[in-house]
Amino acid sequence: MKRKKIIFTAAALLAAIPLLILLIAGNQGFLDMYRTYREDKIRAGQINAARAEIDSLKAEILKLQSDTAHVEKIAREKLGMVRKGETIIKFVEEKK
Repeated sequence: MKRKKIIFTAAALLAAIPLLILLIAGNQGFLDMYRTYREDKIRAGQINAARAEIDSLKAEILKLQSDTAHVEKIAREKLGMVRKGETIIKFVEEKK
């Protein structure tokens, strides 16, 4: 009777080991689910960053469409444009 119990316990353990390996490391196992969870967190952060950039760009579009002073500022700073009759004075630093 005792021998049957030992054999049954050993057989149960031998059967449980592959099942545990599958649960932990198998396809859709714990490790795979945890990796997917981490990837989802990263993607959510990327999506939030992209949404913030989209909102910023939409605000910039509205400013460019409605604020002529802003358009002039961008034209002067980024494109180096000047008004008619203005003179550009550039200061050059001397190299030592």
